[in-house]
Parts: sequence; C-alpha cells; structure tokens
Amino acid sequence: MNFYLQYMQSIDEYALGFNKVEQPLMFRSRAEAMCFCIDYADGEDFKLIDVDDNNWQSLYDSGAFDYEPEL
Repeated sequence: MNFYLQYMQSIDEYALGFNKVEQPLMFRSRAEAMCFCIDYADGEDFKLIDVDDNNWQSLYDSGAFDYEPEL
C-alpha cells in the first residue's frame, strides 16, 4: 500500500492521501500521519511517499491518487 504525504506550508499541516479515501486526511505533524499509516496498514507493508512540486504531476499522471473504494 502506498500513502502520499504533502506538507501544506500555507496551513502548516500535512495532507495524507491514499487510494481508499476521496479527500486527503489532514495531520498536524509528519509523526501523526506516520502513526495513522502504521495503524491503517495493520502489519502489512507500506510506503510513505513524499509529494512535492517536483513529483506531484508525474504521480497524478500515473493514477497514484485515483480513488479505489473497497467493494
């Protein structure tokens, strides 16, 4: 599972996205976001990928942010 984390400087928060949520989840710290990922993954392997101005477009184009609800 991949989680995507972007620091939002204008609001001093971190936006965490992954393919099971339609809108990013907001956290006050990187550590708080990481704790969420660990809990959500529940022992499964995961990657925390930093999103910034250099890579967001290629991630978007690849479909990394596409919502895939569980059915």
